[in-house]
Amino acid sequence: MALFQRNLQLGKPLKLSAFRKVALGTWRTAGDPSVYSILELEVGPAMEYLRKVQEKSGSKVTLTHFVGKAAAETIRRHPELNCVLRLGRLYPRQSVDIFFQVASDSQGKDLSGTTIRNADRKSVADFAREMQESVNVIRTQGDPAFKKMKKTMKGLPGFVSGWVISLAAFLQYTLNIWTPLLGTPRDAFGSLMVTNIGSLDLDMAFAPLVPYSRVPCLLAVGAVREQPVARDGKVAVAPVSKICVTFDHRLIDGVHASHMARTLKKIFAEPEKELEKA
Repeated sequence: MALFQRNLQLGKPLKLSAFRKVALGTWRTAGDPSVYSILELEVGPAMEYLRKVQEKSGSKVTLTHFVGKAAAETIRRHPELNCVLRLGRLYPRQSVDIFFQVASDSQGKDLSGTTIRNADRKSVADFAREMQESVNVIRTQGDPAFKKMKKTMKGLPGFVSGWVISLAAFLQYTLNIWTPLLGTPRDAFGSLMVTNIGSLDLDMAFAPLVPYSRVPCLLAVGAVREQPVARDGKVAVAPVSKICVTFDHRLIDGVHASHMARTLKKIFAEPEKELEKA
């Protein structure tokens, strides 16, 4: 038997169309570890809970705040979700921090974000207050947390920006080194990202993970719609939101995702019981 043999039995190569050549030149071998899933959740109990929180606190609370708090509580119960991949190893985070993507201007021409630190220890009302304060600062002071970084990126040629971002990610996450020279806050993106696509009147959309953030999971919250649901073998109409989940399969596998989904469903079904006891 020959020491080296063909691995595959193949025919002659096919002739390629112009489109196929463009496609081959545009994309390389699939290497994206992202996995996508949809959670379709009744939000009636959550909306009633938010109404009570708003009456009690005086703060304007939304489904986005609720999703962020529910995600933080889910991570608290399943700490294996709260890790950073460095040098081929998983390192657990010492706190649960939730990053919210926000528009940095009222027209939505630019994006920024704000991070709720120790989110598992805070209430939905705390989320609402901190986020509103942060958004006000971003829109009135020009996003001071990321202002230096944005100014630097604006002055760079497009082909250089990827190298600069990769270098910053290597320093901050692979080497675990932070300096104000980078122009970003320390650990800017936290444990998990939340974005509200419902504000754009979208029912569902899968948002991509941001590689340089090293955040392994992102929740895109869709618009709330009245739609048929099954209850005790009968059809009813209820407010429903689709939450599109994107996660990094290197850190989160199917079992972890299943735990996360079950916990989120439980919180959405009985928010007062599940969040007030936390």
